[in-house]
Amino acid sequence: MNQALLESALESMLDRFPGVMGCALVDAGSGLVWHRQPQASFDGLWEASVDHWRLHQRLGRYFDSAGELGAIVTYHHDASLVLVPCLKAPDILLVCLARRGSAIDWVLWQRDAQQLGRRIKAAM
Repeated sequence: MNQALLESALESMLDRFPGVMGCALVDAGSGLVWHRQPQASFDGLWEASVDHWRLHQRLGRYFDSAGELGAIVTYHHDASLVLVPCLKAPDILLVCLARRGSAIDWVLWQRDAQQLGRRIKAAM
């Protein structure tokens, strides 16, 4: 995978969504971080956040009546952690940390994540 493509795509998303402090592309199965922006920030957070996704995968049948999972959001005192699917096969999540109270259009964020997934798939 072209690291320059990933870096450029994530930088662009951070520029478009100023309330987002950082984001990463993370393998949903292994927790392996494909790429993150900014590079040295929030070490460990990206890998650990995938456990939220795994928990839903283990217990998802209880939530089937709500429809397909579109995102997982956890609210903390100072920030929100948001996990959205980006790519399938391999299952890659776009995980972001946003300042609490930021006016972010999460529907647009999800669309951009899906578009990023298509770009990644095309580059594979």
